[in-house]
Amino acid sequence: MYNQLKRIYKDSLLQASIPHSFDRYEWFLSPSNDYFGIEKNRLEEKETLLLETFLQKVTENQFSLTTTEKWWHSLLFQYEHRVDSSPYSVNEYCRFIHFQFSEPFLHKEEWKEALTAFFNSKIELIWETATSGVLIEVFSNSPKPDETISFSDIVDTTASDFYTNVKLYLGAITTINKKTKELYLWEKQCFTLSLKARKKNAIHTFEQAIPYLITGQLDNDLIAQIKMLFGPVFEDEQELLQSIKIYIENNLNVSLTAKKLFMHRNSLQYRIDKFSERTGIDIRNFQGALATYLAIIILETER
Repeated sequence: MYNQLKRIYKDSLLQASIPHSFDRYEWFLSPSNDYFGIEKNRLEEKETLLLETFLQKVTENQFSLTTTEKWWHSLLFQYEHRVDSSPYSVNEYCRFIHFQFSEPFLHKEEWKEALTAFFNSKIELIWETATSGVLIEVFSNSPKPDETISFSDIVDTTASDFYTNVKLYLGAITTINKKTKELYLWEKQCFTLSLKARKKNAIHTFEQAIPYLITGQLDNDLIAQIKMLFGPVFEDEQELLQSIKIYIENNLNVSLTAKKLFMHRNSLQYRIDKFSERTGIDIRNFQGALATYLAIIILETER
């Protein structure tokens, strides 16, 4: 779509991750979640109405930023940033809660207002695209998160009040300094991998993402050896391997796993015993469970 518009508006067309310079450009959101800005002096009223039939027009009040939001936006998304202009003291910490919507979301202020009801600490909402960004939880004096926050409730409230789905990645607490951006980028990478691997999950964390980070760095020879051990089981017994994976993810708890799989615990126990017989690995101990879990992730990724 960008190329087609470029033929018409040439240098008057601008593409950006976040709209800006509203006094000069009229901004639109494309179905592919890209923002297109067209110089106002190149648009007639009829053209604007035509563009609105296949693009979503966005207004300045949807993207107005406070001084603090501008500082965060500069820190996280720009190459040059002055940390010494920070609005925060040395005794303040933050945690990034990355979010990803299933579709373009423009009710930014309303969503932030809804989120403030869940947090006792100060929060900032920084958008990177029309579907993603980061919620920043700021802590003063004590780097300790509020354990009463229910992130599942945030997901449910977003779905019920705004009729859209959101997925969250809960980051680590860090000091606010020039290294903060590095943690943000690292967590963003973890979130991306976890979203691909755990599509049905609404809430993601580092401990859930790290197996995919590790297995993604393996060489082909090691992967081939793992295939020799688990390959036949994976090809013939995919349902069995999924049961084993869920069993490990539920802390080797037979009753809980059977409940999640909607099966009798004796049937699940039969599958666990069958897996041990087929592979020679006892997944009821930590080492066997860890090795099996990583192997299943590797084979799923390869498939």
